[in-house]
Amino acid sequence: MNSFDHDKIHGALKPLDAIAADIELRWGNGRIETLVSVETAAKFEAARAKLDVAMHNQDADEVVRRATVMMRGWQAIETEAKELGHSPAPPDMWYATAPKENGEKELQIVIVKDNADASLAQTDVPVYNATEIARIVRAWRSQADVHTVKGLFKGAEVVKLRELEEDEVPF
Repeated sequence: MNSFDHDKIHGALKPLDAIAADIELRWGNGRIETLVSVETAAKFEAARAKLDVAMHNQDADEVVRRATVMMRGWQAIETEAKELGHSPAPPDMWYATAPKENGEKELQIVIVKDNADASLAQTDVPVYNATEIARIVRAWRSQADVHTVKGLFKGAEVVKLRELEEDEVPF
């Protein structure tokens, strides 16, 4: 694959990723696909699989075609979910996902501002309010220097956690 094909694929995926991220932020990660008809969900997943194949094959023209189909697919499932009477998650709810990594399963949670919002959350995903998150971070940071690192390096992101041996230096 030449660099132009790589750029073409990257360019095709950017607007698709933006639409998908916007819809999943409002509806919850993986939630909207469960709110539409079986037929629509099947078409959506088939379209996603065809895009995956095109990306695997590094077929830039096919990725462009499939990304366009997926963009229409995201819009179609949102339209259908609304027509079926469903609505996005309240704006004060944020769905967060820690990916499957280091032998740990994927973890999904919902974060809300306070207990009042937590009591309104209609989800099967565990709900944490901002104060609970702060307490968890406080307890966790007593065991790690992440808080110091995040203070020194604005925009630093925790992407992997592991236990260090007592004498091990992490760099």
